[in-house]
Parts: sequence; C-alpha cells; structure tokens
Amino acid sequence: MKRAWRSLTALSIFALCAPATASEITYDWGGQANLSAYWIDEDEVPPNDLNNYGFAAEGKVWGRAKTIADSGWEYGIRGQLRFQSSEHEFSNDFIRGAPDFVDEVWLYVQTLFGRVTLGLEDGAGDSAGIYSPNVSEINRIDDPRAYPLQDPLARSFTAFMPNGAHMRTDLNGSGDAFKLIYYSPRIIGVQLSGSYTPVLTRGLNDLFSHDDEFDRQHNIWEAAVNYQGSLSSFDVGFYGAYVAGYNERETVGNTVPIMAARLSDGATTAFTSLPFTPDDLEEYGGGAQVVYEGFKVGGSYRVTNIAGAGGLADQALAPSLSVGCSTVAGCVLPDNQTTVWGAGVTYETGPWRFGANYVNLEEELPPFVDTSTGPAITRLVTQDAQGWSGAVGYEFDENLQLVIGYQHYDFDGPAGVCATAACDSLDADLAYFQTSISF
Repeated sequence: MKRAWRSLTALSIFALCAPATASEITYDWGGQANLSAYWIDEDEVPPNDLNNYGFAAEGKVWGRAKTIADSGWEYGIRGQLRFQSSEHEFSNDFIRGAPDFVDEVWLYVQTLFGRVTLGLEDGAGDSAGIYSPNVSEINRIDDPRAYPLQDPLARSFTAFMPNGAHMRTDLNGSGDAFKLIYYSPRIIGVQLSGSYTPVLTRGLNDLFSHDDEFDRQHNIWEAAVNYQGSLSSFDVGFYGAYVAGYNERETVGNTVPIMAARLSDGATTAFTSLPFTPDDLEEYGGGAQVVYEGFKVGGSYRVTNIAGAGGLADQALAPSLSVGCSTVAGCVLPDNQTTVWGAGVTYETGPWRFGANYVNLEEELPPFVDTSTGPAITRLVTQDAQGWSGAVGYEFDENLQLVIGYQHYDFDGPAGVCATAACDSLDADLAYFQTSISF
C-alpha cells in the first residue's frame, strides 16, 4: 500500500506541477479578521470563577499562484494561514503533523474533466456540504468557529465538550489531513466528488514512513454528490455524502471511563466501560437549502461512529496506549453512534440579515455494568445537547459586517450534574457582538 501511495503521489505531483507551454504566473491573495465580544452566563463549579465576559479573535490570510497552459488547463497552488485565540479553536481538527497556524495548503489542476487537488484540505464529504443558512458563519451554533463556553472544571480556557459532544453536522472525519481529491465538472447542476486520505496526518513524513498507531484511522475514502439549481422561482441545493476509514492497529479489549449517576442513589460514579475493539470509521449525512427572494431555509443531518461527533482523537493519554481511543471523545465506537441535526432560516433585505437556528445532538456512550443495586445491570447511556440562536447582521459593504446575536446551550449527560466530580450537564446563555473585516 505504501509503494502504491508513493507512485500515486508522484504521478499527482507531476501532473499538478508540470504544465506544458504555460502562460505567465498570476497571483491573488486576501484575508479576513474577526473579533467577537461576549456576555456569558453558564454554570460554575467552585472554586473556579468563570468569566462573565469574553473575547474571541481570528485572522486568516490566503494566497494563490496559478498559470494557464495553452491547452486551457489551469495549474496552481493555494495556501491559507490562520492565527487565533483559544476560543476560536473549537472547529479545528486535532490531527497532528503541521504547525497550528498552517490551515490549508494544496496543489491543484483544473481541466474540462474537473479538478484534482493534493494537500491539506477538507475531504469531499465536508467540502460538498450544504447546511442551515446563518447570519454569522463565525458564531453559528452548528460547528461554531468561535465558542467561548468554558469547561467549569478547567482553570484555564477549555472548550466545554462533555464526553466529546460537539454539535456539528459536517462530515469532518478526515479533517485537514493530507489527501487527494477529485471534483467533477458541474453538469445540469450536479457535481460529484471523491477523496482519499492515506494516513490521518497533516505532516508529510508520515505518508511514506510511519508506524501503525493503535486505533488511528487510515485509508479514509469519501464520496459526495452536490446539486445546485432552480425550480420555478426557487433556488435549491442539496447534498449527500459517505465517509469510510480503517483502523490501523486494533486494541482488542479496550476500555474507557464513563462518569454516570449510580442507580442506587444517583451519586456520580466513575464506571469502566465493557471491553470493546475500536471500529473502522463510518459516517454519512446530507443537507438541503431553499432560497426564495430574501428567504433562505435549510438543514442538515449527520450520523457518525466518532463519539461526540468532533474530530478523531490523535494522541494517546496515559495509561492507555491507544492513540485514537484513550477516552470517549474522538473514539470510533463499534456499536454506538452520534446523531446530529440542525435547521435554520434567514431573511435578507437590503444590508440587513435576520436569522434563527437550532441544532440537536444525541451521543450513545459505550455500555458499562452497574452493581450498585445488587445484581449486575448493563447500562447504555447517552449524552444529549441542544442549541438555539437568533442573530441580526448589518453589512456596510462586502468587506465589513457587524452582527449581534443570542445563543442558548443545554447539555444533559449521564452524570446529570455539574460539580467537582464531573460536569456533563449545564445550561448556558450568551450574547455576542461580532465584527468581520475582509480584504
């Protein structure tokens, strides 16, 4: 497999980088800066005193160089750097191998037969996605890029993700890992795409020389279909996608800790899950959006066996040797799924935009045995989460946007408490003011 991947990579790089009889190279670039200020009201756990106010900042800069050959084929390279505060890292994947500020870097060739890219980029299942419309892409509740809710048990800022619960409907299993992607031409509104990720890494060394890690995913394949068109007075779009990967090196008899309320008296107790073998990655989803005059209505749906629906785990935590399944969060479970769905509506008139959104998550946790009432009882518990939001935006021009909004989050976990022993259940409200500048 490694030899085949070397050959494929060499051929791809040759095709991408060796245009014949090309015209001069042209360049373009741009960027964006976002600053959000928050008022936050969430449950606290003494002695940690959480901030009632918060800020989140992010800056992106991208650049592209391209050339067009006499044949009409376009060859190019595109890169994007990202600089951000910790509150802006919630939507990032956890895949190692590149500096945090390197967001995406990829080569591409565009032809009449479609586009091929090679590098650090979202997979086909993610990039084809169509989701709920939002007033703010930064402070949306379906995979928010800015997320100031803090874990009450952490003394420094740590995003609140009980049992890995991460409300996102995009198929992000492969993240920005190094991959090969193909996008077909769009014919009668339909575009097909597919991608291949050989190893879950953002570094180049691991592509050609790496040891198989316990429960790390590899050979990740993605396929997607995306449609955009018009029906009478309505503009419509929809997509569907499927992602499958393979466990590099299975840990037979793996266990993870589960905090839950004891059956006998409801006391928060640390249980050990029944032994299981972490599975191969599998997730699928779809979404749709309809536009009529100033209205946009849409939603999306995702089912994944990544516990919590966040990114895949990529680091072993002692005493476990499992890179992908030391804890529940990010573990690929064999018989349990996380389901996330969301919906939203926006209305635009002149420079004003108004919108409301909802998102819901249900995470099935690994089973464990509770003997607190005498006989051994096997329990299967869930981690649930919901979010609501409303926002108003004003666009001064295409380069400057202001948004004010409100968000409410409701988490309900198997422990059912937010206390020193565990915190998996809380209500949180926040109001925000966001400024976005692009150039």
